[in-house]
Amino acid sequence: METTVDWLTLAFGKLVAFLPSLIAGLVVLLVGYIIGVLLAKATRVLAHRLGFDRFIVRLGLGEPKGESAASNVLGKLVFFFVMVATIMQTARVWDLTFVAAGLARFLAYVPHVLAACVVFAVALFLGNWVRDRLMRGAVEGEDRRVRISVLPSAVRAGIIALGSFMALRELQIAPEIVNAAFILLLAAAAVATALAFGLGARDVAGRVAQSWYDRRRVQTGFARDIEMPSVERQPT
Repeated sequence: METTVDWLTLAFGKLVAFLPSLIAGLVVLLVGYIIGVLLAKATRVLAHRLGFDRFIVRLGLGEPKGESAASNVLGKLVFFFVMVATIMQTARVWDLTFVAAGLARFLAYVPHVLAACVVFAVALFLGNWVRDRLMRGAVEGEDRRVRISVLPSAVRAGIIALGSFMALRELQIAPEIVNAAFILLLAAAAVATALAFGLGARDVAGRVAQSWYDRRRVQTGFARDIEMPSVERQPT
């Protein structure tokens, strides 16, 4: 009986001692929730006014309105990360060290994810922009006879591939494998270009090089006709 009373007394004492930490943790959660809601709302409004939704639509990654709009998604992400930071602080108040350490590692990895998203978005934007400019130049340069070209799509794919490798490197996902794959991709592209130019376009390359050579001779003045003296044939 005395053992049971001692155990209950000890448990009650620990509960009473934990009450300040419990109340402090609940206050931290409440304040973090309020801050998260306010920051999410401000982020949605600011991103929409700055044209973030239009930018994402131009990249082909979202919708201009609705719950799936880029500004709404960004606001939800802000609320999520604020709540993760709040839970981490609450875990520290409640002496849940392992939970706080795990959430701290997660938050430390978030900047890499954001940087990778920015790199990929920039690569996608540049790829689309270069493709549109090349297609417009091809149409205007050939009197609208060329409507579809392989070169713009290939250039866009190359830019996006480069951005993807940079994003994977920023995410620190097997950097050795990513570097090796990137080098192999560049080597394959170089070999394919060399083979296509050396075999499939050999005659065209020869004509282009001959035209450059003739133009250079004309510009430097070495393209004069050389008159050879005539040689009279002696009668046999």
